[in-house]
Amino acid sequence: MTLLGFSEEDEYLPDYGTIVLRDDVYRSAPALDNKLLGELATNALSGTVATAGDGWLHCSASHPWQAVRCEAHDGPPELRLEAWEDIVESPFHSRSGAVSLGLLTGGAGGDALNLGARGLFRTRVCRKPAAAGEEGDVWLIQFWPSPDGPEPPRWLKRTRPALHPEDPGWQEVVGYHLIEVSWYFTLVGMSRQDGWLDEPLPGEPPSDTVCAQLGVDPPRTRRDAIPLLVAAGLLVDDGTGGYSAGTPRRATEVLDLPADLAARLDAAAVRAVYILLAADLVSIAAWSDPAHVKDLAALLAVPEETVEPLLEYSVSDKLIRRDNDTVAALPRPPLRHEPVPLVRMVREEEPPTVAGPPPRAGFVSGDGTVGVWRGGELAILGRVESDYRYRAFETLAGIYVAASGGQGQLIDWSGTARQLPVDLDIRPVRSADGRYLAGVQTHIGRRTWDQVHLYDVTTEEAWSLPPSPEMTRSVLGIHDGAVYFTTDSGALVAFRWTPGAEPVDLASPVHRLDPLSGAQLREEAGGLAVFTASGERREVPEPHRWRFVPGGTRMCSFGYDPPVAQLLDLATRTIGEHPLPDGCESGEAVPSAPVWETPDTLVFSQPHRGLTRRVVRWHVRRNEFEHFDLPDLAGHRPFLIEPILAGEPDAPGRRLSDGDPERVPGPGAGSQGQR
Repeated sequence: MTLLGFSEEDEYLPDYGTIVLRDDVYRSAPALDNKLLGELATNALSGTVATAGDGWLHCSASHPWQAVRCEAHDGPPELRLEAWEDIVESPFHSRSGAVSLGLLTGGAGGDALNLGARGLFRTRVCRKPAAAGEEGDVWLIQFWPSPDGPEPPRWLKRTRPALHPEDPGWQEVVGYHLIEVSWYFTLVGMSRQDGWLDEPLPGEPPSDTVCAQLGVDPPRTRRDAIPLLVAAGLLVDDGTGGYSAGTPRRATEVLDLPADLAARLDAAAVRAVYILLAADLVSIAAWSDPAHVKDLAALLAVPEETVEPLLEYSVSDKLIRRDNDTVAALPRPPLRHEPVPLVRMVREEEPPTVAGPPPRAGFVSGDGTVGVWRGGELAILGRVESDYRYRAFETLAGIYVAASGGQGQLIDWSGTARQLPVDLDIRPVRSADGRYLAGVQTHIGRRTWDQVHLYDVTTEEAWSLPPSPEMTRSVLGIHDGAVYFTTDSGALVAFRWTPGAEPVDLASPVHRLDPLSGAQLREEAGGLAVFTASGERREVPEPHRWRFVPGGTRMCSFGYDPPVAQLLDLATRTIGEHPLPDGCESGEAVPSAPVWETPDTLVFSQPHRGLTRRVVRWHVRRNEFEHFDLPDLAGHRPFLIEPILAGEPDAPGRRLSDGDPERVPGPGAGSQGQR
């Protein structure tokens, strides 16, 4: 038999633990008459290995990264039972003649595989563990034509159990946070900060009735929960001061619980055992329409004694209908839509706004067009093609637009676009003078790593730290030519890195950095405090909710409904609250987060009436507001460019002269840059 083609994805991340293949494009071939073979036609899941139907195939995977190879053949390929742990064959119907990997929640995620024709196919799904040291499983999914019609799905080899352990129901009885304490001892590699066990137990504690039946005191801390976990059988004292996982009985067998709760837990215990194998049964029933009970054990590759309890569960869960010696799949019941009550918000009169000038650094439109103002007139600087634009910075060399899909682009003041030589990823930072950009490039997959980069827009030089496999680094900011970043491997550690030198481990973790002044929010033994640029220490109430106002003498936070801004004066420790115009987007998530134009002016996006996009400028010290409506070309969901904060621009929308950019010293040379 001939291999017609293949596609491979070495780093496929399943959505909800399910590998998904679908018809690449639905074309003229009609759907099958059997509506039970639709992707969402029944309540069944993806089964113990895989199930397939009319234009779809689902495989049961874990959440880590998977390696998937798909092949198209002109006939049945060689079957190599010894090479795989689990193998299943199933009919598959293609309306397009091509399939591609996708996500359970929609969309395609890989190259299309041409099957050579439309119609009915046989598919074989093979699974085995990945090589030592790599995540997930390795999958081979093969297709070949089935001109003689569909044969029922058949499981050819099982190494992993078809039935799963029952759920003893303890999490619903004692709560997630108490079960989390058991994971501290039983999950290999789970790390927690020092003192985690002695912290108060979050959430609602187990009821006094449950504690009394188990003969333990109600827990107040996580450590207090250990006796309860031992009494429930979830933990076993290993005799060396540690604990290992126990084999608990059902909670309903140990405790006297309310009848409705006990019934629900017993049903959930049985469901955990049979739910995946029941999906295999539904697939056989849907393709056979109906299936014969006498054939099920052989098709499912399970012992004969497994079939009757499986049928009993599947009937009780309304997955199948049994008629004497045959079973048929049942359709998914229609969804019930409950009306949602309307909630009307009432607020005081919003602050008035007056017409004002355009945003100082410009905007990026919905289609990636970069607009700036020169001499009071709108000028189109260029366009960024990436589909994942979400943040933009004004720099000494032009406008940098960050993208989550790879390297960002810098459009210089002449309108020429170039891609940065380093990938600053989804959370870049910029120095206050507009000279440097920094970020952490991340690669998430079966072999993950991250890498810190610094880029000088004036010299086009880039510096990088060695890649790290731990994926724990995050950049805080740039000040005085140095990058401040953190690593978090259970305990937060902060570093200052100047290219040409090794990163310096700071004495205390830094949670926030003001790039304009260098003020830091540091973690100390007694909590968090701000250290200003002059070295003064300032106490901060509720420190985690505050962000620096440029300059490092004030901090701010926002409320959302209605929008309100709070300003904390670090010198006096006084907090002022200021209502904002209705509709101002005050969340911290980019691209709609507020933008500081100067240490005293903050600009908000405001979805306005009709199709216009309004921005609102807040003059903080005067507590006055201006508005400006962006032009129509801003399109849907434009976002503001963050201006340079150190110094004033030579002219609106332009930082350098028409000649060559002035060369400035590199990092660590005692200067943040000249203009």
